[in-house]
Amino acid sequence: MDFALDEEQTLIAQTVRRFVDKDVRAWAADADRAGAAPPRLHAVAGDLGFFLDAVPEAAGGLLDGAYSHTRRALRGYELGRGCAGMAALLETNVEPALAVSRWGSAEAQRALFESLAGGGLAVTARDARGALDVVREGEALRVSGKVGPLPGLGTATHVLLAARTGEEHVLALVPTSAGRREAVTPSAWRAGAWGTLTLESAAVPASMVLARGATAVDAITEVLTWWKASMAARAAGVATAAMEHARKYAEERVQFGQPIGRFESLIRLRDDADTGAAAVRLMAFHAAWLADRVRDATSRAAAHDAASRARVLAGDVVDRATIDAVQILGGYGFVNDYPVEKLMRDARPFAQLLGDERFDRILAVRAAQGA
Repeated sequence: MDFALDEEQTLIAQTVRRFVDKDVRAWAADADRAGAAPPRLHAVAGDLGFFLDAVPEAAGGLLDGAYSHTRRALRGYELGRGCAGMAALLETNVEPALAVSRWGSAEAQRALFESLAGGGLAVTARDARGALDVVREGEALRVSGKVGPLPGLGTATHVLLAARTGEEHVLALVPTSAGRREAVTPSAWRAGAWGTLTLESAAVPASMVLARGATAVDAITEVLTWWKASMAARAAGVATAAMEHARKYAEERVQFGQPIGRFESLIRLRDDADTGAAAVRLMAFHAAWLADRVRDATSRAAAHDAASRARVLAGDVVDRATIDAVQILGGYGFVNDYPVEKLMRDARPFAQLLGDERFDRILAVRAAQGA
């Protein structure tokens, strides 16, 4: 087994790292305070291949051939080192574009791809707790309830929605114009253009229903696999960034005649955090590698299990690493003049978005036991 990156993967990782170190980190603090990404983000990131990388070339995008989730995980890790909120915006179009390209009708593809090619965003939503009222009307759907809050939803034109109509799973593309959208700015990922979408008997025509029943179960599993692997990679980047900032501070801060970075207790904190981040990074890359090799039900289940486990560990590691980084800075760790305060807030959504991972795994075990 070869763990080395090929020439293209190495180039992608290096290019995104330069973008993060030069631009994203420079923008992060102001974007957090403003609760919005800088206007230049879309243009600069677009030049690097973001936003349209999962849209087929024939539809105005950049995708020629199969999509590489491994390359996405590599860049996601680097983006996590910069700003989780901006990273969420840069990655948000991938799942909707891939899902619609694979399972969507010609009408759904045209609607989404024209929007994305024009600079729009799409988000992925999952009704994990059954809060939405989704009713089947022939081959169409009618949806009521609130979607979100989700990053990107404050400006998105479409939502890739995974839900259920009674006992039947469905995957559908819902335009945000079908409901009432409201922008929100939570404490984490503040540059992420968060929002909610309230739907009141919103009609989703049959042409916008990508899959239903057993087909939808498989499709949703794959969509969540892509999403979880990406989230785990970004979480590893946030954990790594927290220790990078903590290490720099510890080298400069002097107490009792020596830099605090020489204290054994702080060395242990940093080392444990680095170990956890390295483990999550490897697990996320492995899950993405498996996602690139899904061919049947067995490989689909294996990829999803790997992505789920990576996300579970990622949530724990990024939470602990960012808290420890704040502890290393002491009182300064809680001041937003230092990056670690933002990173600690940014750790929370990795374990909370689109449902609780551990609870999902409990339900899966119970379902298997009852089968």
